[in-house]
Amino acid sequence: MPDKFKDVRIILLAKKDAICPPEQTRPISWIDSFLKIQERLYLNRLMAILEDKGLIPESQSGFLPERRLQTRVLLFLEQLMSYMSNSSPVATVFVDFKSAFDQLWFAGCLGKLLRMGISKADIKWIGVWLYNRRAVVEIAGKRSRWFPIKRGGPQGSCFTRILFITYRSDMENFLCMEMSFFFADDLAAVIAARTGIRFTEQCIDLERCLNHFFALLEF
Repeated sequence: MPDKFKDVRIILLAKKDAICPPEQTRPISWIDSFLKIQERLYLNRLMAILEDKGLIPESQSGFLPERRLQTRVLLFLEQLMSYMSNSSPVATVFVDFKSAFDQLWFAGCLGKLLRMGISKADIKWIGVWLYNRRAVVEIAGKRSRWFPIKRGGPQGSCFTRILFITYRSDMENFLCMEMSFFFADDLAAVIAARTGIRFTEQCIDLERCLNHFFALLEF
C-alpha cells in the first residue's frame, strides 16, 4: 500500500454554531479513491473473520448491517421496565466517548487483535493501513503544513469504525454492569443492585456499583 494513498486532506465541519473553536468541530477526511477501494475489499474479508470468531459484540448497533438502532432501544427499555416492575433500584449511565475514532491507539489495537486470534498476515495489513499517515488541514482554501498522524483513524472511512468496534469489543466484560448497549460509538450501561436484600441496602449497593463502574471507566 503506497504511503501516498494514505495522505488525507481534512476539512472541519462545525457541530453546532457556524463560528466556533476547533474543539467544537468535526474533522472529515477526504480519502484517496484507491485507498477506499482497498479498504472495502479488505473489510469484507475482515468482517468474515470477526463474525466467524464471534468478535462482534451482540450488544452493538449502528455501523453494522442488520443491527438497527431501534431494536437496541427497545431492548434497553425492556430491560429497564423489568427491573422497575420488581421495585429494584436501577441506574443507567450514558457514555459519550470524546473523539472516539481520533483516540485509537495503534500499538494497543494491533496487540489486542493479535490476542483475539487474528492472523499475523491480517495484523500486518492493518498495521500498514494505520501507520505512516499524513494529513493537511484545509480551511477557506488555506492549507496547513503536512503533519504525521500518530493515533486515530480517518473520519469517513468504513474501515475505521469496524476497527474501533473490534478494539473496544471486550469492554462489556470488565465493566461492572448488568447489561450494556452500544449505540455506534456510544455506550448505555444498565447498572442494578443485588436482589434479595432490603430496599435501603439495595440503594447503598447500587451506589457502590456506580462508584466501581466510574473507577473502571476512568482507568
